[in-house]
Amino acid sequence: MREITVTIDDGGMHPAVNAAIRKCIEFGNVSRVSIMATGSNCAEACMMAMTGSVRVAAHLDCCRGPFILEKSNFPESFATWIKSADSLADSVKKEWAAQIEKILSTGGVVTALDSHRHLHNLPALQKVIISLARDYGIRTVRTAVLPDKYMRFPAGIKLNTLGCELKTCLESEGLVTTDRMLGFGKAGKINRRYLKKYTSICSDGTTEIVMHPATEKVWSSGQPAELELITSEWFGDWCRGKH
Repeated sequence: MREITVTIDDGGMHPAVNAAIRKCIEFGNVSRVSIMATGSNCAEACMMAMTGSVRVAAHLDCCRGPFILEKSNFPESFATWIKSADSLADSVKKEWAAQIEKILSTGGVVTALDSHRHLHNLPALQKVIISLARDYGIRTVRTAVLPDKYMRFPAGIKLNTLGCELKTCLESEGLVTTDRMLGFGKAGKINRRYLKKYTSICSDGTTEIVMHPATEKVWSSGQPAELELITSEWFGDWCRGKH
């Protein structure tokens, strides 16, 4: 079995991201849009996904903001979160629940959960994401199981370990995740060469490819090129196993 889920993250973060989402949906090579309730263009992203018959995920944020709950005060760096997640877990659950509610208030149906900077893979926040999935009847949660963990970032080794632990927990709870996640080592800069490198790995089982296209640079110079890639015939053929 070979199943590829193409997810565009950061929906609603910026007009250039939403413009890219619109083009990708029109082209037909996107499976899911993961929407930031903290983004100023959240409602538009939800509407585009719904009218384009694309699944919606909640891209839960507790490091970028501005947050839904006024009293939310979270650190920005992943390193700080490693030290602080236990003490902040209750506040994170309240904030993330408010973010899910905001997406639902637009009429969107949330079918999956993930988080900005993959923070839900931290042990204390694993419990939070599982609890929220159960509370809202959401069956799918992203896990950072990284075949590219050694490619660029030493942090990927740690994140992969946490992702594997979360995958085991989700499966024991009867929740759904993919066998692997692509994109961590090339976030905002995914290209053909990167995908070709993992063609063999993706030939069996389920894979989520996390993409960050935009019509202009928002936080990575590679975002416009990701848009070109997703809206190419080559990408569609690769996802269908024709390369």
